[in-house]
Amino acid sequence: MGLVTAILLTGAVAAALSFVWALHDANEILDGSLQDTADMIATGQMAIPREPAQLAGSEPENDVLVLPLGAPGVAPPTGMATAAAGLPPGLHTLSWQGQGWRVLVTSAGSQRIAIAQRTQERDEIAQHSAIRTLTPLLLLIPVLVLLVREVVRRTLHPVAALARHVDSNPMVAAARLPQADVPVEIAPFLDSIQRLLNELTESLEQQRRFVANAAHELRSPMAALHLQAINLDPVVSEEGRERLEQLRSGIDRMRRLLEQLLAMARSEADNEGLSSVSLGQVAHEVIAELVLSAGAKGIDLGMDRDDGQAWVSGTHLLLHTLIRNAVENAVKYSPPECMVTVSVYREGNQAVVTVDDGGPGIPASLAAHVFEAFYRIPGTSEAGSGLGLAIVAAIAKRLGGRAALRPRDNGLGMRFEYRQVLATPPR
Repeated sequence: MGLVTAILLTGAVAAALSFVWALHDANEILDGSLQDTADMIATGQMAIPREPAQLAGSEPENDVLVLPLGAPGVAPPTGMATAAAGLPPGLHTLSWQGQGWRVLVTSAGSQRIAIAQRTQERDEIAQHSAIRTLTPLLLLIPVLVLLVREVVRRTLHPVAALARHVDSNPMVAAARLPQADVPVEIAPFLDSIQRLLNELTESLEQQRRFVANAAHELRSPMAALHLQAINLDPVVSEEGRERLEQLRSGIDRMRRLLEQLLAMARSEADNEGLSSVSLGQVAHEVIAELVLSAGAKGIDLGMDRDDGQAWVSGTHLLLHTLIRNAVENAVKYSPPECMVTVSVYREGNQAVVTVDDGGPGIPASLAAHVFEAFYRIPGTSEAGSGLGLAIVAAIAKRLGGRAALRPRDNGLGMRFEYRQVLATPPR
């Protein structure tokens, strides 16, 4: 857009200058024709008329007049000749009877003459000449704009292809930019971007491995602590049981956090071993796993719709983790006697999973943050790590899907929605 604007501005300035110069040149040519007429009279090729007369052979509309001004010291005839008689030799512009005239005053032998032409006709001739000069340039500017736009589009087509590659692939795959025949001017920049992406990918991989290893190493000690807390139950006093229960609750939260950290690390791993997975089948498995815990809270958890056509590319583990975290989140924040409903269906070229809950909802100003790691809505009383929806977002990014959370159409509770491009079911 900036290049097109620059071309248009440059073309406008060039057109204006071209018009002014063409107008100036046309006026000089017309002044030259007046001088040529004077030379013809001076050399005797044309007689000096006794009275103001139109130049023989000139077009009537041009009104080229020859005005005898008489000998020096002799009064000229009346009319325009009287107005021109007081002018010194040379070219002048004067007004007579409400009209402008271009007048050349000169001498022919012992007599002075004036050769005049209306400025209106001169201006029309000059403008027509200037417009004829300007027309090719005005036609060239839009052609040049279209030509430059097409050249730029074709030149930058490889860059647009690289952008589509980055947008349509998960992070690790997107960081491996394919070879592209890019313009030599931006090739060094592209090489720098590739090096930066490689370093960033390696740094993130190291971070992922650290989190996974740390969480894995902590699982055994936490399991041992959990067993010891259970073994302490028969030997502690009634007074100590309350404190023991608090300890066991803290251990359980820590174990859940470690499981979430491991799930987060798995969700950010490289894309290998993907296959076609039925979202409906995964959703049924998740409901079967959570229906008892939801029922213990007084929540009716069930499947509302499954058309059996929602197949996507992924792994069973990743998609199971995604749907389970979404359903657990809905159950956690829904009050007793509410319904949590899961739907799986095909819509166009996308597979869709929705989870409707009856919770208190989320303020619109905070909705963009719920997929951030360790973020929790201020004032939330429910226990949690703030990683559930962050893991969902990481898995969605890896698989090329899109997760969103928004208020339900009826205004009661929230709707979680996950969309991913359909994959071909296995044969």
